[in-house]
Amino acid sequence: MYLAVWWAGNWPAQALRVILRAVKVLSNLVRKANAPEGGGVAEYRPARADEVHDGIALVLSHEGVPAGQEQVREFAQFASSRGIDLGHLWLAGANGQMAWAILPVVSPGKTMLLLTPSHLPQELDGGPLVEGVCGWFGRSGGHLAQVLAQPQELPLRQFFASHGFREIAELHYLQASARSVGPLPLPHGFHWALYSPATHALFARAITASYQDSLDCPAMGGLRDVEDVIAGHRASGEFDPRFWFVLMDPAEEPCGVLLLTRVPRNDLAELVYLGLSPNARGRGLGDLLMRQAFWAVGQMRLGRLTLAVDSKNAPALHLYYRHGMSHAGSKTAMMRDLRGAAAPA
Repeated sequence: MYLAVWWAGNWPAQALRVILRAVKVLSNLVRKANAPEGGGVAEYRPARADEVHDGIALVLSHEGVPAGQEQVREFAQFASSRGIDLGHLWLAGANGQMAWAILPVVSPGKTMLLLTPSHLPQELDGGPLVEGVCGWFGRSGGHLAQVLAQPQELPLRQFFASHGFREIAELHYLQASARSVGPLPLPHGFHWALYSPATHALFARAITASYQDSLDCPAMGGLRDVEDVIAGHRASGEFDPRFWFVLMDPAEEPCGVLLLTRVPRNDLAELVYLGLSPNARGRGLGDLLMRQAFWAVGQMRLGRLTLAVDSKNAPALHLYYRHGMSHAGSKTAMMRDLRGAAAPA
């Protein structure tokens, strides 16, 4: 699908108990905005290096309680393994005290994911912080900003909607244990093409064709150039071209595409994207792609397969459940286009 799903239930932070920890005082906040409730001046800016630890504790907070030192340390190790720059952290505060934080996770595909606390600041408008981060990324050449919220987090979703983010889809995260699958016979005349510089254009053509009349996040249609899509998919895990496949039909036309990657520091493979061209749908080729996916997981010697899918994509859900995938969680995906459109006031 269009959206990378490396955050889908795989963070070490989720396996750790939240520890009570006091929020330290910030100093020298420099960007001013509207006065918060109770007086004082609200200020917004990128974090200094010595503030990153406490800012990440706030991003990972649960019900307003900052994360503990061990959880922050685990997340920092995870971020390092995924190439996430914690130095991109932005902070909001008032009267010298931290109130809210955003960690933008920048993708090579000109997109960024905003990681924020699940709660909104009580006495401070977080909007200028969102606008500051989006402005920074847009000026640096970014195209799309993305937020993933729990479906029940209505205030957070309404807050981001008021700042130009629209709901793209409710994503269902699915997982399954790996199973032994032998070499797969293909229908007569079909064969697999693997990714390489020489087949890059073929993969771009296969992905573009699979987007036609797709039920997978149709609101994303046309928002991203296929080269940015491929760059984002390549960066979503430990890229290995041996596990990127295009299914070629007897006429040497691409009819399906299957992209898998390893999730770092996990016994887990991610099905980054599966798609069929319109004339290949309804012919049982989706089952062939799924069997190939489980075969690839076995070749990787990993224990589980995970993916994300639009909750309204009934054919894809039926395919995945038919192959033993089970529901592991849901997120509401929200997106804002940063190319020249101003956010609402």
